[in-house]
Amino acid sequence: MVRLTTISNVLSGVGLTILAVSAGVKLLLLTADVEFTSSLWRLPYYLWLASVVILGLVLLMSIINTFTELTGFVHPEDKLLSNMFVYIFAIGAVLILGYINEYPDLQELLFNVASMIVIAYVFLFIFVVFSSTITEGSEIGAVKEMTARFMIVSLLLGGVMAGLLIGFRFVWDFFNSYVHAAATLGLSAVVLAVLIVLFLSRKYEPVGE
Repeated sequence: MVRLTTISNVLSGVGLTILAVSAGVKLLLLTADVEFTSSLWRLPYYLWLASVVILGLVLLMSIINTFTELTGFVHPEDKLLSNMFVYIFAIGAVLILGYINEYPDLQELLFNVASMIVIAYVFLFIFVVFSSTITEGSEIGAVKEMTARFMIVSLLLGGVMAGLLIGFRFVWDFFNSYVHAAATLGLSAVVLAVLIVLFLSRKYEPVGE
């Protein structure tokens, strides 16, 4: 249902905006040379919680649109674009929580969580690209051939995931600042998501009526 997809996209935009406002309020509280009340210091957390509620609604809509036919036919490109926003929204929610908190251990944990989400995204994309090659011959029971191909693809995936993990750890250690490290990770996630969506959008895919 196009209407539900549109609502999901709009809510994603609203949620991302609230996340940005939450980070802006936190920055204002940290830099302003004024004493603020405890309720104002909690405002970024309230804004973040509001964005997480919206994220939950958007995620539910995306699951309905992606895995069911309850809302009728949804064009694959609409699903792809909508879920890209959900992915970016989720990464942003994790990273912004680290920013509005001032506990280094929690910040590092949230950075690692966001890193694993990005790595899983790349892993699934590569696996989908090679899935048809891996399963070739499955209908005639070519198990040994499939296993041999799976070994090589697993090696490739493991190398890519290890490289990404090392890269993100290097980013964390290099900047020694959560703000800069999170910004680099967030930008990398957005660039990866956009590039993959653009790459897949150029591929022909037959759709239903």
